[in-house]
Amino acid sequence: MSVISSFKKYQIVWVWNQTTPTLRSELIAFWRDNGAIQDPLEAWRRTFEVACVALNAEGRIVGVSSVYCACPAAGAALYWFYRTFIREDCRDVGLAPCVFAQTYEQLALAYAGEAQAPVGMMIVTENPKLETAAGIRIIQRVGFQRFGTSDSGESVWHRLFLS
Repeated sequence: MSVISSFKKYQIVWVWNQTTPTLRSELIAFWRDNGAIQDPLEAWRRTFEVACVALNAEGRIVGVSSVYCACPAAGAALYWFYRTFIREDCRDVGLAPCVFAQTYEQLALAYAGEAQAPVGMMIVTENPKLETAAGIRIIQRVGFQRFGTSDSGESVWHRLFLS
């Protein structure tokens, strides 16, 4: 695990494929205590998808990004589907985009040049705040373009990795 960036009073740490039993326990507790993932089995499974964690000055988790690899449609290229959760009292303006940017950059570098690797990242806007004009501006500001709509009516956005 290595610090890859900082934002205000937070450190962004790359943990992809490096989660330890201790970190997995901390992630499960973080999600449970903050109402993000209540099912302990689902939380444990998702610990293996964590890419970055945001830590406060005391070294406690305040935010998490996770990704999983999938095709958005039959015959389409692979993408990393991105999720993030920031603790409510730590949602400083700019922290979530910073965590996204670091996750994007690290994944783009990690698999660069591999023909079968995902071609970019996708997000499904499960948070209704991201469907507002302000939310859409934030999504577009970090380089996303509208891809379509999910089966449940949520907007789907994508950003390709630079070649």
